[in-house]
Amino acid sequence: MSITTKPPLRRDAQLNRDRILAATRAAFQERGLEVGVDEIARRAGVGMGTLYRHFPNKDALIDAVVDARFAELTAAAEEALEAVDAWDGFAGFLGTAVRLQATDRGFKDALAARGRDERRVKAARRRLQTVVDRLVARGREEGALRPDLATEDVTVLLWATGRIVERTADLVADQALRFLAMHLDGLRPDSAREPLPTEPMTPRQLQRAQAAPARRRAGGAAGGPDS
Repeated sequence: MSITTKPPLRRDAQLNRDRILAATRAAFQERGLEVGVDEIARRAGVGMGTLYRHFPNKDALIDAVVDARFAELTAAAEEALEAVDAWDGFAGFLGTAVRLQATDRGFKDALAARGRDERRVKAARRRLQTVVDRLVARGREEGALRPDLATEDVTVLLWATGRIVERTADLVADQALRFLAMHLDGLRPDSAREPLPTEPMTPRQLQRAQAAPARRRAGGAAGGPDS
């Protein structure tokens, strides 16, 4: 049985699609997922007919935002694998990931709307993790990363920078990059003077931690700055 693929978009159609996606990201960041598709079309400078030809409903727009982010991250990780120096590739990937967090702050809401157990999201996560696994393994093998670093540690680090972006981006720029720079020094092998005090989370534990709501202290007080 033959497999058919969609023909590539004409240049003008691709430009319209790119403009719609950029407008969607900006609108989601500024106003949340409740923003209307008419405003997205206005921001993109296209008519409603053009928007609906590319994205028949808002769910399709949300899907596209999520898919585009995972595709960008996976492409960045693949490019990092091609770097001559393993450390430069690894650190460069993390820097790209943090900059994406800062410029696409509506992604978190879009991902939540898609559902963490949605099959396409799971498949996209697996593709990304496979490449990051290789990136971390290469760094360890070439002596560029501390030998006890796990891919799940990288995910937790990006989780933390994402929260920093949420809390600081409207107050002062690039605090997440400052945080990342401090932590990158701790990932070099010559900084590993003591073994890490516990094992990394398993992929299953990490998935559960990311899906869990923020815990609160007894009496209703917020449980720290991350709640």
